[in-house]
Amino acid sequence: MSRSRTIVTAAGVLWLTHVAVLIGLGNRPPGPFLSDVIQLALGGLLIAALVHAAARSEGMARAFWHLAMVAYVLWMIAQGLSVVNDLHRTTTIPWITNLIFCFWFVPLGMALLLDPEHEAGRVDSLIALDFAQGVLVCVAAYVYFFYLPKSETPGELAHGVWAPYFAGYGLVSGAFVLRGIIARSRDVRWLFGSMGTFLAVSGCADALYYYGPGRGLPTGQWFDLLWSALLVVPIVIATAWKQAEPPELSLEPPVREKRIYTELFYMVYPMAVLLMSLRIAREHMALAALVVAPSFICSSARLLITQNRLIRTQDALRREASHDSLTGLWNHKAILEILERELLRAERDHQPVGVIMTDVDHFKAINDNRGHAAGDVVLRIIASGIAAMVRPYDSVGRYGGEEFLILAPGCGLGETWELAERVRAHIASCSIMAGGSHVKVSLSLGVATGASAADMEKVLHTSDTAMYAAKRAGRNRVEPTLGHATGAGQSKFSSHERDFWI
Repeated sequence: MSRSRTIVTAAGVLWLTHVAVLIGLGNRPPGPFLSDVIQLALGGLLIAALVHAAARSEGMARAFWHLAMVAYVLWMIAQGLSVVNDLHRTTTIPWITNLIFCFWFVPLGMALLLDPEHEAGRVDSLIALDFAQGVLVCVAAYVYFFYLPKSETPGELAHGVWAPYFAGYGLVSGAFVLRGIIARSRDVRWLFGSMGTFLAVSGCADALYYYGPGRGLPTGQWFDLLWSALLVVPIVIATAWKQAEPPELSLEPPVREKRIYTELFYMVYPMAVLLMSLRIAREHMALAALVVAPSFICSSARLLITQNRLIRTQDALRREASHDSLTGLWNHKAILEILERELLRAERDHQPVGVIMTDVDHFKAINDNRGHAAGDVVLRIIASGIAAMVRPYDSVGRYGGEEFLILAPGCGLGETWELAERVRAHIASCSIMAGGSHVKVSLSLGVATGASAADMEKVLHTSDTAMYAAKRAGRNRVEPTLGHATGAGQSKFSSHERDFWI
């Protein structure tokens, strides 16, 4: 807060100094030179205020202030050239400075393209394309406002393009105000509302310079105080900025900003390029095509990137809806849908479907003794081990908790039992190291088969009953035994012990 007060105080002192210079010297030397120097110093204070605001911000707000810094750095360059021109008069510098002064706000206008829900303060491919559109706006504006029309005064806007210029400026400031109105975020409302209002006032000041009492006034006249005040206002806005505290935790889901409105802002720059190119085409068709073609390419690339991200998001949501987040296996709903589909196919093909219900032995003790984090890792290792032992066309899902369901299409009771025994022996051979000691894991498995969709509930009940029979018979075994000797150390499937460290 002390730094903010220092910046605001210094800005106030400079503005009062400017008043004294204009009263004492006016447009007599070195009045115009001192007036430009004071405005340059105010621009430096504004950059410092924006840097301080960005340092106190995060996410979208930081990106917003960075864009504002870029805009006012351009303004500082133009003002610095004005100071140089006061010392060494040339015909080129006024033309360049007027061009920059007319379009310094374009980088700030790119803040309209920031997304408060996803922006992390960094630039991605979409922001790069939006920046390219902003550059194309400057190119089209240069051709439209300076290259084609003939100005009565070198370096000034021609009278015939004053109205389109202010219409474009009003479009940007109006979009800022609209963004502030429709936003649900307090920070977004404050940023865009305050800066949108400032841009509107700044546009009115420009209109007074071209149409009103400021027309024709040289540097050093009273109108310079208005320009200086338009530097003090954003200094106050930047120093008064305070990002909202994180919202309190709520059981209600957050209300998202209406995306249809925010998407409309991405059309502002391409539409501006198109409208200016229509006027350029009346004078020079090839030049208009050189402006429109890159804008069309950027818009198309943005559409393709957005579509690709949408497809990837849909794929991720589809996988999240059907897969267990911890183990990566099919979740409860998905594995039951697969079972129903396999039973329907079995009914058509007259082939059985093997079902294996699996439960991790003594898993509660692992959670109690090693912690839930270790328990989660054990579940992931077991899930990976089960998936490694089944055929590519078999399906494995997490049925619930520490229970897994294995589906083996085309397997009768004997083949299903053998698959279950391979899985049991493989997991029993795993030795997991947790907290400096070994954790032995084993499975109790129940097998059953079904041949039609009508058998679904029955086959699940039968396999579940068999699994609990395995637990009662001593665990680490497959039930029903089908005449085979099962259990630890009795499997006909040889396996090597595997170590896992967690």
